[in-house]
Formats: sequence, C-alpha cells, structure tokens
Amino acid sequence: MLKIEQKPLDDHQMHLTVEVEKQTLENARQKAARKIAKRVKIPGFRPGKAPFSVVEKQVGPEAIKDEAIEIVLDEMYPKVIEESGIRPYSSGTLEKVHEDKDPLIFEIRVPLSPEVTLGKYQKIRLPFEDKPITEEDINNVFKNLREQNAIMAPVERPVQAGDVAYILLSAERKTPEKDGDTTLLNERRYPVMVEAPDTDTKGEWPYPGFSQELLGLKPGDEKTLEHTFAEDSDFEDLRGQTASFKLKLEEIKDRQLPELDDAFAQSVGSYQTLADLRAEIESQLTESFRREAEGAYETQVVEKLVAESEVKFPSQMLHHEIHHHIEDMGPDLAARGMDLDTYLKSRNITFDQLEEEVTPEVEERLKKSLVIMEVAKQEEIEVGDDEVEGLVQERVLRLSQTLTEDQMKRVLSKDNLQGLVNRTLSEEVIRRTLERLRLTAQGQSPDKAAKKTKNSEEPVEEKATEE
Repeated sequence: MLKIEQKPLDDHQMHLTVEVEKQTLENARQKAARKIAKRVKIPGFRPGKAPFSVVEKQVGPEAIKDEAIEIVLDEMYPKVIEESGIRPYSSGTLEKVHEDKDPLIFEIRVPLSPEVTLGKYQKIRLPFEDKPITEEDINNVFKNLREQNAIMAPVERPVQAGDVAYILLSAERKTPEKDGDTTLLNERRYPVMVEAPDTDTKGEWPYPGFSQELLGLKPGDEKTLEHTFAEDSDFEDLRGQTASFKLKLEEIKDRQLPELDDAFAQSVGSYQTLADLRAEIESQLTESFRREAEGAYETQVVEKLVAESEVKFPSQMLHHEIHHHIEDMGPDLAARGMDLDTYLKSRNITFDQLEEEVTPEVEERLKKSLVIMEVAKQEEIEVGDDEVEGLVQERVLRLSQTLTEDQMKRVLSKDNLQGLVNRTLSEEVIRRTLERLRLTAQGQSPDKAAKKTKNSEEPVEEKATEE
C-alpha cells in the first residue's frame, strides 16, 4: 500500500502527495540507464550493454534521474489512482519531487471527472405555450414559393423595387489598414435584390439600405456612395469606419411572380389543386411550429435545472471543449472563403482573445450537456443496439444524398464510422432525455418518452462536415 495524502482543490482537481521509498528510485535509475544505453550510442559497447557508471558519465546524472522519475511514475501512477479512489478526467501532472526526503515525496495534480448534483428535476413545472399557425404564416410560405419560382426577364427601364440589379461594385476604406492598404472590395459583379423603401433591410449587404440606392438608375449609370458602419455592425472590423463604394449598373431583370392557381401548385410538387398545396403547407407548418415550441420549452426546462444543480468540472475539460468549439468553426469559415488565421486577422484579435470570447457560451453548453447526461443516467435512458444500427443507417442514407462519393468513403472509413455511431447514440440519448424532461415538466407521464423512437421524429438535416 502506498501512503497517499489527498487535498481537494477549488478547480475540481485533486492534489496528491505520495510517499515512495528511496530504493524504488534507485532501482528505477538502473532501469533508466539500461533504457538510455539502448538508444544512445556509447563507444565500445553494444546497445543496452554499457554499465551504469559509463552511461552516467556519457549522458549525465540529471538525464538518468529524469528518466528514472518517468519510470517510477509510469509504474506507480495506476496504483495511486486505484488506491486513492478518485475518478480522473485525464492524466495527472507531476508538480514536484522532493528528492531530499526519505521516503521520497511526489506531488501530483489530477483533474477529476465531472460531478453533477441534480436539482429536483421531477418537480419542475413550467407552462407550455403552443404556437398556432396564422393566415400570415401560410401567406409567407406562398410568397416564398412564388419568389423561388419567379421568372427573370431583362428590362431597359429604370430600377424598381422588386428588381434584381446586376452591378459592378468596388469599395475603399477611408482609414487605411496597418499596411497602408485601403482596398475594401475589389471590383466584382454582384446581383442585388432591390427592396422597397419601407422594407426592413437590417441584414442587407454590404450595408442596410444599399439596394434602395439603386432605385431609379438605368443600365450604364454610375454612382459613388459613402457609408459609415454602425458601432453594432455585423462586420466587427468595420465598426465606426467610413467606406466609399463605387458602382456601375450593368443590367436589370424584372422578377415576374407566377399566379397562385392550380397550375402553380402542380408546378411545385405532386399537387392537383392549390387547396392541396395549402393543406400540405398547413400540415408542415403545424409540425414545424410544434417542434419549435417544444425545443424552446426544453431549453427553458434545462436552463432551470442547470440553475438548480451543482456542476463541477476541471479547467482542462473546459479548455478541451473550447478548442473543439473553435475547430467546429472551420467548415463555416471555409464556406465563407476563410480559414481561422484569416478570420482572426479580419477581426484584429488573437487566438487567445477568441478563446476568451467563446468561453462563456462553451461553459454554459458544457454545463447543460453534463446535466442532461446525468438525468439520462439516473433515468436509465438507453438505446438498444438494434435501434442504434437503424438510426445510423438512416443517417448514412441522408448523408449519401448530400455528400460526394469520396466524402462518403471518408465518413464510412474505419476511423470515422465509430465516431458516427457514437454521435448518433449520444444524440438519441439526449433527444429522449429532453423529451422525458419536457413531459415531466408538463405534468405528463414520462413513460411516453421511453416508448417513442427516432422514427417518429423529423430527420435532422445533415451537413457535409460529418466526415
């Protein structure tokens, strides 16, 4: 038995003080010398055959001591963890060795596995508000369908609201970059959907209200605009800065919307009449609003439960999740034509600053995840092997409809397939746990959640980043 002293630390780590007989280190020094002799060429001796004194003279006593400490730790650490009875999150860190003591004293810091003390989640009750569909909701779907099926026809008249204007656009910063460059946009051809003056253009590119500057222009017209970006602009590196935009109108296309009739319904799907299409829209909106309301409700329940629970985890776990979160930004950045370095430069921040920025969001997400998984554990929510296999097959089928053949090969490779299985299992457990929490908070029988399967849910849209 080892003599181990434990001291809990505030950051959910354990400080261990372990006593080791000096003879243990002396034995390890002999092993260390033999290991070093196998990888270091010592004149006059075959690998591993040089005596201790020769090896020590060749590499120095410190090298042998460091190797010996590694050997002692490798042999001792599993016993330390077992005898201390702690549950580590990851490997511990050697902080100090007191070589002047007899016995020797090793100080080790070990991050602990997360611990969750749940609040009384069975007692949570919150009012649930369904979201009924309105005539406006249905009309908005019809409007979007008409716009998606609009016929584009070139016109020679001045630009009107609803047109698509094709322009050559370039822009210069009024305040140069650090390298003296003032270029904001190199000249390129852009299509611009021209909005009416009373339309909310908050999300319009390159700035709100830009399209309305084109009203009345004719093909060949040129215009110079100056804009100062707001302090809350989505373009963080441009906040408060002024830029000059030069544009030339090249072409105008009128968007002719189709009539809402039976012929239109037949053109957008397997519908005989406009009434059939309307009935389908109502059905899909009802289901979509139901899922949206239930999702928002589940979020409220989890947030309340997190507030009533005690969640502990080491800083190493949070740091790991932060890096995972930043790695997950890669595909979205790539879709915008950027990598992480370019993104950081565009915002004029460092990697450390990005880590600090995302920490609150990641920490909150980690707490929610730990709480949900603890509920799943206490409620014994499981997914059978046959169910997992079926869910994975469904997921692979959906992926095959969006990914290329090479991407699918990577998804199904030995290295990635188990990850896909694990993610599918984890997501299904979370889904069932959230449903259990929702039904409980609504005062319904939680047994309903255990009986439902993924097949009763709308499939989740997959992204090409599964690989």
